Amino acid sequence: MLHVVILALRRQVCGIRILVTSVLSAAVLLAGAVATVAAQPQLPPAASPSTANPGARVIAVLLPLDSPVFGPAATHVRNGIRAAWAHSAAKGRIDLRFIPVGDQPNDVIATYNQALAAGAHAIVGPLIRDQVTVLANALALSAQVPTLALNVADGDVRLARNLFLFGLSTEADARQVARLALRDGRRRALILTQPNQFSRRLQQAFIESFAEGGGAIAGQHAAVTDLAAMNRMRAAAASQGADMIFIAADLPTARMVRPFLDTQLPTYATSQLWSGPIDPNANIDLNGTRLLDMPWLLEPDHPAVMVFPRSQPVLAPENERLYAFGIDAYRLAELAIERGIQPGLSLDGVTGRITLERSNWLVREPIPARVWQGQLVTGTERR
Repeated sequence: MLHVVILALRRQVCGIRILVTSVLSAAVLLAGAVATVAAQPQLPPAASPSTANPGARVIAVLLPLDSPVFGPAATHVRNGIRAAWAHSAAKGRIDLRFIPVGDQPNDVIATYNQALAAGAHAIVGPLIRDQVTVLANALALSAQVPTLALNVADGDVRLARNLFLFGLSTEADARQVARLALRDGRRRALILTQPNQFSRRLQQAFIESFAEGGGAIAGQHAAVTDLAAMNRMRAAAASQGADMIFIAADLPTARMVRPFLDTQLPTYATSQLWSGPIDPNANIDLNGTRLLDMPWLLEPDHPAVMVFPRSQPVLAPENERLYAFGIDAYRLAELAIERGIQPGLSLDGVTGRITLERSNWLVREPIPARVWQGQLVTGTERR
């Protein structure tokens, strides 16, 4: 009998120990979760126009936040929009409403109508190029509210009066680089390309803009990385009389190919060259390469840039660009509500100087930069 009593007492003690251990474990986990939340930047929630601020004007944002392909990029844009809204003096008068949109071209029509039904005073999006094309064609000559599409449209689309295009177009980057090279006095370009659609788009846009300014193409070569092919490319390039090189290739390929060509030839590239993890030691071979990029990355201490909160944690350059793009997208949407987007617009944006051109295109003018000691520096810094 005594043995049974002792056994029961032991079981009770064991149960109490398990309970205490569980409680302590839960407390530790809760403390860790609280610390983690406290360490993260707190973005303002997406306000609901029906409950957050009755009477406020609504900006509806159409982003593919749930898309496996486009969701990560859309999230960075959304975070930039939220950051700009939180900073704005008009925050109390404007509510944000994020409406997820599918990633198929025709998904945007239903979402656009949903934004109208929700009483949107301005619409931001879509982000995907095919959806911008669908929306532009559907609206034809009539847009009920100011709409800021976050990409360009394919083809020759006549834009509705209230539909504006604002994007991070790779083709626009290439055209601006061509104009930069022409301003620098370059007239004969040697182009290095890769066999993919992205590289071909850069190549074509550069060629068109360079030719319009009086430039000529000395030669075009595939940016291959095997030794024999690079030697043949070097021999061919030396005989073509180029006074510059335009690299329409990714960063790893550019690092491999550039040293095999005449290192005295000025080299140009788009900001897409400067993506992913940046290793200064690995980028020494690109010293002197000229490109254009955002004040957000190049001039963080500029008064027009430093007023906005930085992304936390710091992102890779291509994602920082999306975050900054979201900041300027919100500022343009707010402007559309407060005063309207009018001819003569000039906004000192964190993505560059933004102006309104014909056909409702909002054009960014980034600032010149160059690679120096494996880092990207502005044109005013040491060369």
